[in-house]
Amino acid sequence: MQRLFWHFYLFIFLVLLGSGWAVEQLWQHWNPPAQQPWLASYTALLQQQLQQPASTWPDTIPLTILAQPADSISWLPDELAQLQQGNVISLFEAEKVYFYYLSNQQLLQLGPLTLVQNDGASWFTLLFFVLLAIAVAAWLWPVARDINSLQHSLTKFSVNIDTTLQLPSRSFIAPIAQSFQQMSMQIRELLKLQREMTQAVSHELRTPIARLSFALEMAQQLPEQERQLMLQDVRELQQLVDEILDYARLETGQIPLQMQQIDLTELIANVQEKLEPLPGAAIILQLPEHAVLYGDGHYLERALQNLLVNAKKYAVQHIRLRLSKHKQCWQFDIEDDGPGIPEHLRQEIFKPFFRVEASRNKQAGGFGLGLAIVQRVAIWHKGDIGVMQSTLGGAHFVLRLPQHP
Repeated sequence: MQRLFWHFYLFIFLVLLGSGWAVEQLWQHWNPPAQQPWLASYTALLQQQLQQPASTWPDTIPLTILAQPADSISWLPDELAQLQQGNVISLFEAEKVYFYYLSNQQLLQLGPLTLVQNDGASWFTLLFFVLLAIAVAAWLWPVARDINSLQHSLTKFSVNIDTTLQLPSRSFIAPIAQSFQQMSMQIRELLKLQREMTQAVSHELRTPIARLSFALEMAQQLPEQERQLMLQDVRELQQLVDEILDYARLETGQIPLQMQQIDLTELIANVQEKLEPLPGAAIILQLPEHAVLYGDGHYLERALQNLLVNAKKYAVQHIRLRLSKHKQCWQFDIEDDGPGIPEHLRQEIFKPFFRVEASRNKQAGGFGLGLAIVQRVAIWHKGDIGVMQSTLGGAHFVLRLPQHP
């Protein structure tokens, strides 16, 4: 950044210096210092008007006339001779001119008259700033182009971690691009390590789980109740491994979504039918006649199933699922009349392995990955999910998915 600062500083300094010199040369060529060409004519006209009777001067001479002592100005012999001959003498002061006339041995001062010597100066000022603007734009354009490329690459990187950024080595933001490349390499290595660790841990867990499951099936001598409890523990471990793997794939984008046209009314009806045997309140559907979304049917069904299973666990008597369209998005509203979710925890519940409170323990609340998976599915479909207080008294989950992500 110091290189960029000093380059820009020196550039502006040289541009100001060069533009100022060039405009000054043009101004001197355009308006060289000389007496105004109209001044001689104006002096002659003024002398004719002064030779008229003094009573006519206020009507014909638009200048202030003041009487001055004859010896108030030290005249040159030539100027004094012209005054005595009845001529008008002009004296300059800054950008003004005063006229003097000797009438009946009385020295008259007429003026001041402003000299319009800067006629056209505004155009040269404008020219200076136009040149400055062009020079600055010429310098900033490649910088803005490279920054735009960097921003575009960062946007692509959020979707595809294999995105690379190629900028010319002479670019002023080349050091930033190199830092981005190093950062992206470190992120890729970390994600690769995470995937390898997740797969290794899952594989190492699955093997003893499979052996335990087989051993329990063969252990007929154990009491039936104890054997069923052990089998339930094994099934929970297997479910945990599956959910960890699913969440890890969704989080890192390993799973290519199978995007296709989905009939949402049919998909929701299938989910309701699948969950109907589970204990809990019945699910009331409010669906439009026709609803189509472009997405991955498998993972959308998984997300809705997680939300509805969550509602069944905590609802007392009522669960309502309403599907409606808002502009170019489909909105899923899942409400229940359960205990609800405290406001300060409504962002935390979407974090993996988070459970709200003791009442939502492992038996009731699962492993804390269900809502995290729902959020990941929503993100990969360019949608979002939130939670608020339901009019039924419990939790109200709002899942929004664009019709064409």
